[in-house]
Amino acid sequence: MYKITSKYGQQEIFRNSPHSGIDFKMETGTPLKSIREGDVVGVFDYGDLNAGKCVKIKWVNGETAIYGHMNDFNVDKGQHVYPGDLIGHSGNTGYSTGSHLHFGLKDESGQIIDPSKYIADIQNMNTEGLTLLTNNKLSLFDYFQQHMDFINSALINLKVNLVTIFTSSDYFPIIQLTKNLLKFFFFDV
Repeated sequence: MYKITSKYGQQEIFRNSPHSGIDFKMETGTPLKSIREGDVVGVFDYGDLNAGKCVKIKWVNGETAIYGHMNDFNVDKGQHVYPGDLIGHSGNTGYSTGSHLHFGLKDESGQIIDPSKYIADIQNMNTEGLTLLTNNKLSLFDYFQQHMDFINSALINLKVNLVTIFTSSDYFPIIQLTKNLLKFFFFDV
């Protein structure tokens, strides 16, 4: 887990305005991975200013993720990325007080918005589950569809089994047995 050192909207004494993202403390060189599918719309180096080395990815949902204060880049402008693809490594570039990731978010109209709904994704971007998705290059829809097919077939089997049990047997003895067991172990029914 990466410690959050500054939250969205937080007003700190060294800032002129509320914080426009979330800062995650990371050692320099920590792999930074895309948490959604999208296109790299910018790879910037602001030098000692702003977010320093920065990557912007426009996701398929229209939002734009901003990864700032990076040490290096592993993507190019125009490149299509999937969840788990390496985009670079964390660093201490730009206007920064220590090695960390600044994670920001813009909506479809380009307005800065609260990225808090993606905290868990950033916290888990280097876990095995995201890597498995990357290796298969599944879209979120494909991944969801595979699991829904499995759940649907399990529910159909359960329904068939329950119908078979209740139609093929006299279930009164089962109810009596259950009542007797409850009475014996717990209380008088």
